[in-house]
Amino acid sequence: MTTFVSVGNAKQPFGRLINAIGRIAATLPQPVVVQHGSTPVRLSGVTAEAFIDIQEFERLVAGAALLVMHAGAGSVIHAVRAGKVPVIVPRRAEFGEHVDDHQVEFATALVATGRVIVALDTVDLEGSISRALACQAITLPSGAGSGLSALVGERLQTYAARLAPR
Repeated sequence: MTTFVSVGNAKQPFGRLINAIGRIAATLPQPVVVQHGSTPVRLSGVTAEAFIDIQEFERLVAGAALLVMHAGAGSVIHAVRAGKVPVIVPRRAEFGEHVDDHQVEFATALVATGRVIVALDTVDLEGSISRALACQAITLPSGAGSGLSALVGERLQTYAARLAPR
């Protein structure tokens, strides 16, 4: 069993999540693998990779006892389809982690599905991780993310409409 942390491939760093993981890495299921993207990393006791290909991503998701990830639609769908209950930490514009707060909106919408645990702030991370580990003990049906896929599609259309030139 392992912990897999993924910040996605956005160009903005996500030091808030990486630093929080660094503080608690020793208490997480081992080994800890961190996909850190554009975020500089100075963590000990973890395996750190800037970017990984999709096959490796899927392998790490499938084998993880704990998933902690940004609130990217693709990442969340992969986790739920693998029968996992990920802890998602949305990137926030106020910290320079993304261009806007669509991940906060998306994460908030996902709470109602009961398929994710959201930590809007890293001070909530340890409690969220405890809840996620308790949920992992419950076997979720394979492909259980179909309703989630519809929600993701709906949200993506909403965000695209906002960005479309008028």
